Amino acid sequence: MIHRVATAAALSLTACASPTSAVQPGAQENPMQNATRDRAAILETIHNVARGADLRQWDVVRSAFAGRVVLDYGVPELLTPEEIVARWQPLLSAFDSTQHVVRDEQVSFVDPDLARVRSRFQAAHHLAGAAGGELWSLGGRYEHELARAASGWKVTRMRMIPGESTGNAALLERARERAGLAAPGAPRYRVEHVRFPSQGAELVGLVHLPARAQEGERLPAVAVLGSWTTVKEQMASLYAQRLASAGFAALTFDFRGFGESEGTPRHEESPARKIEDIRAAVAFLSTHAAVDAGRLGLVGICASSGYIAAAAADDARVRSVVMVAPWLHDAALAAAVYGGPEGIADRVRKGREARARFASTGEVIHVPAVSTTDASAAMVGPFDYYLDVRRGGIPQWGNRFAVMSWPGWIEFNALASAPRLRAPTLIVHSEEGAIPDGARRFAAAMPTAPRVVWMPGTQFHFYDDPATVDRASQEAAVHLRATLSQR
Repeated sequence: MIHRVATAAALSLTACASPTSAVQPGAQENPMQNATRDRAAILETIHNVARGADLRQWDVVRSAFAGRVVLDYGVPELLTPEEIVARWQPLLSAFDSTQHVVRDEQVSFVDPDLARVRSRFQAAHHLAGAAGGELWSLGGRYEHELARAASGWKVTRMRMIPGESTGNAALLERARERAGLAAPGAPRYRVEHVRFPSQGAELVGLVHLPARAQEGERLPAVAVLGSWTTVKEQMASLYAQRLASAGFAALTFDFRGFGESEGTPRHEESPARKIEDIRAAVAFLSTHAAVDAGRLGLVGICASSGYIAAAAADDARVRSVVMVAPWLHDAALAAAVYGGPEGIADRVRKGREARARFASTGEVIHVPAVSTTDASAAMVGPFDYYLDVRRGGIPQWGNRFAVMSWPGWIEFNALASAPRLRAPTLIVHSEEGAIPDGARRFAAAMPTAPRVVWMPGTQFHFYDDPATVDRASQEAAVHLRATLSQR
């Protein structure tokens, strides 16, 4: 009887929780009508996930998700829709019925193609004849992020924050046994969601903590930053996970105007702004309850290496620096990369024109960050890491570059901080990587010679090749242990 009631309730939810809008697309629409239609479509997508899971309509669930989703039930993971369904289907199908009710949705738009939704949920689970009770109910909150795609709004992030649990919570384990699923393995690290300010904007980050860390223990800590234009879920997360497993508190975060963080303009690659954000991250880590403020370091991958060097050169709190596959340019190296004086002048001109338009109209001109065909893109070529959704081409990144970024990026002298950088430094690079001459020149200009490790592999091997990332992370951990030893 309970099964029939729960199924009927789920079917009722299908009718009442699938918002549709009377507003139809057309030439006479105004922004309010567009927002109304988008909000209805966004809520329908979210409810499709809950409804599809309850009715075991797994194709509906798959179609609600983008190509890679940050699924966060305590530890964020990047999963495909197929991987999500492969987890959910056997477990939920082992219950006799489930009912997920989503309510109190609050929709906000980051930009016209990116929305965030906060809501409450109640999830009821039924397993007939279970010892200790047949029902278990879990309440809490959802946080969703959705991006507009050609086929409609798709979920790119889904975070569940559990709240009140009533009934027989052991039903989850009984369902797992019924489905023949192994118990989840012990995690190597745990994750704390954090927010901290930078120049009036709120930055969103993740602190990765060793699973074995004890309550009240003060750990050595690092902030880990990725390549230009990237978000925390790309290469930075791989290094943070490994460093946390090695005993460090490792912070990743989205810079202003990127990912989940606040800040406008969006997708502006501003070295000056990012250096300010790194200083804000150091300040945040220095006050974190699990961190020893006297043992702080910075880890930069590719372009962030230049940013962390500039931040560390003027901040005595930073006691150790690691640069992985560093992109370190000055005017001469920038000209070699961007087509000589003419290429530099063209990009700077376009950037200043875009900045002037933004100042007068508020409009941000974007081009693709990476493309194989669009000559206006920031990076043009077969850069598979950024174009493959199974690698770095994740929806959370967005593949956008604000044209106004060009002057600040090109004119940034990443080598200028070398003579002032006194923190012990490790450089891990490859002759096949991006501008290795920049790394050599930086090392030669430091007052104390850094440790330099040369490895095989292309630039992109350092981003997500498991063997390369493993070795680079191990080198980083050895350096950080030695330089952030207990005082």
